[in-house]
Amino acid sequence: MAWLRDIDRWFATRVLPYAGNYRAYARKLIGDDAEAEDLVQEAYAKVLSVPDWRRLDAPERFVLTIIRNLAFERFRRAKVVGIRQIGVLEMDLLADPAPDAYAVTSARQELDIVLAALDRLPEQCRKVLTLRKMYGLSPGQIAVRLNLSISTVEKHLAKGLLLLTKALASGDGRSIEKRPSSWPRRAIKTETH
Repeated sequence: MAWLRDIDRWFATRVLPYAGNYRAYARKLIGDDAEAEDLVQEAYAKVLSVPDWRRLDAPERFVLTIIRNLAFERFRRAKVVGIRQIGVLEMDLLADPAPDAYAVTSARQELDIVLAALDRLPEQCRKVLTLRKMYGLSPGQIAVRLNLSISTVEKHLAKGLLLLTKALASGDGRSIEKRPSSWPRRAIKTETH
């Protein structure tokens, strides 16, 4: 078996021994043997495409979760679903798709870091980057709005992205030199001319 990749060996030893459990669970959810087998095979394909497969602590639970999600997705797309199948999904055990408090707090902290780093960019870079990335304007639209050439907009965009990337890579977003306090912070107009 020297020709097997690491992921193949991992799959054979950590995932495949539970194939019976996967099929039984898929049959319980779907109710049809052929569709259940399709669901298991689709779950295998998803597991084999996970880039960090080595980090999976409980691959059996991971595969079961994939099977459940795939079954749920099939039910969502189906025109008619039997009541028995809905009950089997144990809707109360499905994960709430809304982010938990930790995810919300973490995302807010990350946003604060990005905004603080963005605030420390040179004024034109900050304006151009904000209009491009936050408002989705094209370089041509930004050039008209800020009365700049397109090449100048592109240079500010490149410089701003480079500075922002460096600041965020430092971990705290503070590596951009702070603007002198004499530089006013001007609001960016978002209305169209």
